[in-house]
Amino acid sequence: MPKEGWPAGTITTDIQESINKGVRAKYLTQWQNNVDVIFSEKNMNKLEAAYGKKWRKAMENMLGRMKTGRNRNFSDDSLTARFTDWLQGSIGTIMFFNSRSALLQTISSVNFLNFTDNNPLSAAKAFSNQKQYWSDFSKLINSDFLKARRSGLRINVNEADIADMAKKGGPRAVVSKLLQLGFAPTQIADSFAIASGGATFYRNRIKTYTKQGLSQQEAETKAFDDFRENAEESQQSSRPDRISMQQAGPLGRLILAFQNTPSQYARIIDKSVRDLKNRRGDAKTNISKIVYYATVQNLIFNALQQALFAFAFDDEEPEDEEKKDKYISIANGMADSLLRGTGVAGGVVSVTKNAIMRIVEESQKDNPNYEKVGADLQRIAPPISSKLSKINQAARSFKWDKDEMINGGWGLDNPAYLAVGNVVSATTNIPMDRAVKKINNLTKASDSDLETWERLALVGGWQGWEIGLDEETKQTKPQPRKARKKKTIKKRKIITRD
Repeated sequence: MPKEGWPAGTITTDIQESINKGVRAKYLTQWQNNVDVIFSEKNMNKLEAAYGKKWRKAMENMLGRMKTGRNRNFSDDSLTARFTDWLQGSIGTIMFFNSRSALLQTISSVNFLNFTDNNPLSAAKAFSNQKQYWSDFSKLINSDFLKARRSGLRINVNEADIADMAKKGGPRAVVSKLLQLGFAPTQIADSFAIASGGATFYRNRIKTYTKQGLSQQEAETKAFDDFRENAEESQQSSRPDRISMQQAGPLGRLILAFQNTPSQYARIIDKSVRDLKNRRGDAKTNISKIVYYATVQNLIFNALQQALFAFAFDDEEPEDEEKKDKYISIANGMADSLLRGTGVAGGVVSVTKNAIMRIVEESQKDNPNYEKVGADLQRIAPPISSKLSKINQAARSFKWDKDEMINGGWGLDNPAYLAVGNVVSATTNIPMDRAVKKINNLTKASDSDLETWERLALVGGWQGWEIGLDEETKQTKPQPRKARKKKTIKKRKIITRD
């Protein structure tokens, strides 16, 4: 019997709901029997004595989510759920056709490298066999695992929730469906990163198992299982056994938004440190994981996120102060990733640290603006901060650019479009601001005076001010790019971020 909101769903969502409610328990019978034996009351008491009450509560929470296949422990119809859904919608607006996020997603392809059968040399050798490599790539990217990961947005908790909201009826479902479609670039990039990096891992792992005496079919099956587990461990995942109780809770959905990957990496680092301390496994492998996930991967991501590459392409040598600020910003971003990856407490420490840094910075100015400290503290919850930031951006734009809005006509460069888009996005979760930013970026990228790398950066999602492009003023006539002098962009112009 169709329920309310049935028209907003698909055959796939109907089957998934039927499985979760009618079939799931039947096929999980063996799993449930094993859980009842392994995690019996007697055993849980022993585990609690060894690891503490918090560990037991987290384990019981995870087993409950694995049983139901849901990461929510609160009712969908409750006021808490509705408010949480509205706040999480801001995640969707930020990620709506976010080309920069998609590009940065691809750097995780190197996560499949190791010091054993898929070391850099073995991976390069496997990649050199192009016919086999692309055959494996095609098999992996078209596997049921990656198809399900793409179709259900099973990348992280917030995206999975948006996908679930899209199955329901009413205006919320329409907006959620729109936001779900906006994840397409990130979905494609995620699958590409996993398949491209996993192809060499998969082929080399098959060779390892065949050398151990397994048949070709057995080796392929076991290698794919290893590939999948490696992907779920080192990539973003909303699998109940791959996220923490904090991430699954209402508070974690707010404070730990955008922190799915740092949380995954933090768990890998923590496990490697404990294994190294207790002399479990290979010391070289554990040390390499700590170094790679804590520094290398972290540095690459934050350097690209903050457009450090712009220095390399700049015609003029950046000033020492400018380089210093960029390097400090990248180091601070790395610290924030590590802190927020540890959970809610780490998020609080991160925000407190940034607030203190802001106070020190403002105190050194002749006319300090301590109101910025409040804005920094709001970042404890990115979805809330995003909405408030968009409202503030619109208010500042109406204050500073009022004359330009009135007299600017219908041109795309009229700041009224972005101001209205920010308000609509913050209140309704309809990503109008994203559309305006994309149009503005593509318009700027078509400027013939720009260099190739600048056009590519703009198309890729970086804003003009992030790569050092000057804002053209009414008093400035167009000149050849290299003839222009670099000017510092006024802070009031820095009101958008991709």
